[in-house]
Formats: sequence, structure tokens, C-alpha cells
Amino acid sequence: MFTISRRISVLAGHLSRRRLWITASSTDPSLSAATTQCINTIRTTLSRTSTSNTCFVLVSQTYSAADIENISDTVTRQLDCRVCGTVVDHIISSSGSNVAGVSMLFHSPEPNESSVPFYVGDEHGRQRLREVAVGRWHNHVTDRFKQHTQWTHGPISATRASSHIQLPQELTSIADPSSVSLILFASDKETRQVLDILDSQFPRAAKLGIVGSQTPFLNGRDYTLLGPNIHTNGVVGVAFSTHTCVPQVAHTGLEAVSNVLRIERCKGNVVLELEQGDAAHLLIAALRKQRGTERVDSRLFARVTSAQGESRVFQVTGGNPAKGGIALDTLRDLSPGQNIQFMMQSVSEHSAISTSHNPRVCFGVSSDHGFTCPEVTTQMFGGATEGGFSYGMPQPHETQTDCGSVFTGSTECAVPGSSVTLDLD
Repeated sequence: MFTISRRISVLAGHLSRRRLWITASSTDPSLSAATTQCINTIRTTLSRTSTSNTCFVLVSQTYSAADIENISDTVTRQLDCRVCGTVVDHIISSSGSNVAGVSMLFHSPEPNESSVPFYVGDEHGRQRLREVAVGRWHNHVTDRFKQHTQWTHGPISATRASSHIQLPQELTSIADPSSVSLILFASDKETRQVLDILDSQFPRAAKLGIVGSQTPFLNGRDYTLLGPNIHTNGVVGVAFSTHTCVPQVAHTGLEAVSNVLRIERCKGNVVLELEQGDAAHLLIAALRKQRGTERVDSRLFARVTSAQGESRVFQVTGGNPAKGGIALDTLRDLSPGQNIQFMMQSVSEHSAISTSHNPRVCFGVSSDHGFTCPEVTTQMFGGATEGGFSYGMPQPHETQTDCGSVFTGSTECAVPGSSVTLDLD
């Protein structure tokens, strides 16, 4: 049960004239009541029915396991739609704050549009790279994995296992992959290979996914991924052929603790040498200057910037002062010539009110200090988890060359306070 009051908050999305998207959320402490509130909101707003309706559901882990097990069947039966979603730490309210409750995004396509639900799991050939890989080149850990995997060798690393994933029939049967403009999904933390094959198969589609909350102490499942069946791992999602949309990423509350430095030498995800010396000792020197500065979080992060001005932010996962190396939380490759700046969290920012009248999706990374969406509308759908989110930008060409760089393909993000938003036309 919730520890908050029984105040119910239901938000109906203000729709475009075609009424393709409807958002609804409830903070009722009873999951049955919260689900009913959302369903009634969607029914009231829905202007037409379709045989391809889908509903993406996020439910906070504050509810009981038994109630969560039944939510997919309830929504499917009462709204006559396909369901996917996951359990999250919190949903995102219209004020941008994280609250306990249920958040739904309902889609009713036009006759010339489609929405295709799918599931990708270990049975499709997905390998668990984050469980076996520490460094991104051969060592005693990755070599142990080599007997089961073909490695792609580059000039500085053997970063990625050649993907053996077979996409499910639901996705391979899409006649025109270029018609897919948005892939919305929920997953466990092993998204890298799935993202790579989605990037390859659907380069023109924006990708937006949330890593579900881990639920072993809630219901005995590693993760609780919702669909026609409940999955304990993998990726559940929907491929939409709708209007083009572009994700917007924000890393709020981060403050630089070092100068911007050029990477001189690196290997895989490990920075070895910077323009002023080895990476570990330069970071230690920068942290000494921060003594006495109050921080909300002691973790370290790094903003990596390309020569073209693109940037990505990763958590610093380890360092070796003896060898001078610093490892970043990515399964992609860094390159000499890129710039890096080390950062720490400071005071979180407050939400701003957007002038957009479109439904907005927001996925965020929660922490002990909570999460606040940087810009909100009255039509919010979304949630936050410690596992974070994944995002990918639509590409203008049918094929995209993937060299394994942190700046090619979709990106995984688990930096606390970060968010990705998407306005739906």
C-alpha cells in the first residue's frame, strides 16, 4: 500500500485533431482503482476504435505483486488493445516530480499507420555482455566468453560480440522498415545488442526505451516486463509507423570538476592518457581541488565530446592509479582526439513548463535524491528507474555504418538526474 494520501490525480492527454495518442495517469494507492481511473480517461477521450490499438503501461513497484501480475490482462480486456510496459521506481507527474502510481500511453493508429508489438529475449540469441565484460578488450573475463562468441576486432579493441540475434517475426515481417518512425520499449539492462540490430534494421526510427526496475524482492522476477506474457528479462516494445519525432536528452545537475581535456590514448571504454598526463592522476588532482565542496552524490561522471560537437555522458566505473586508466560505463569505443571533462552532481534543477500542447514521453534516471523531469506538459507519460534509459536518433539514410564508437548508434544512459523526452504529434 502507499504511504501517501488517497488523493487521486488523473491526467488526460490533450490530443491532436487526429486523436492518435492519449496519456492517463493515476496516483491512487489501490492499483485496481488507479487502473480503472486511467482506463476511464482513455475511453472518454478515445474518438474511434482500431484493431491495432496499443497501450504502454508503467506501474510503480509500490503496488503488490499480485495486482501487478493482473494489470496487462485488465487493460487488454477493457480497452481491446495490445499491452507492453514494465515496473518502474516512480511515474512522472505533470509537475515533473516522481510519484507512485500508474502511467499509460494509448495509441490508436490511423488506417494507413501501424503499431507492431514485439519481444526480444535470450531465446532470440541475445547475449548478456554486461554480465561478462569488464574491460572492452581481451582479458581473463572476456576470454572466458570467447568460446561462445565471435569477436569483432578493431585497431584498438575487441569491443563487441558479433550479434547472433534473430529479430522476432513481428519485426521481420514489416514490409517497409523505413516506414517505422518510432520504437518505444521497456527492457532489462542488457539492451546493447538489441539496440544495435534495431539501428541496423530500422535506421530511420527514433528509439526510446526505459530500463525497468529490478523486482526480485517484489515477485521473484529479475525484471517484470509486461505484455501478453510477463517476461523476467529481454525487451518488450512497439514499433510505430507515425510521424517523425526526435528524442531530446538532458543531463541536469552536473557540474564540471576538471577542465576539458583531449584524449590521447584509450582502449575500448578505458581512457589511458590525456593531453596533460595519465587519466587517473589528472582526475585525482582535480578531485583534490574539490575538497570541502558539498555534493549530493559522490559518484563521478565524464562528458565525452566529438570533434563535431556531439556529446555523451557516462558514469566513471573504475580507475587504476598504478596504470593510469579510467573506465567509463559504456560497451562502445572511445577514440583519441575526443575531448573529456569529469563531472559530479550538484543541486538538482526544478521543472519548467513547456509551451508544447503535444503528449510528451519522459524517461529518467532516479537516485536516492529523486528525479525531476526538466520540462513538463499537462500531458505527461513516463517513469524513472535507477537503470536509466536508452535512446537513438533517426538517421537520414537507409543504412548506417556502425564503427562501434560511442557516437554511432543508440546510446544507453544511467547517469542520475538525466532524462530523455519525446513530443508526440
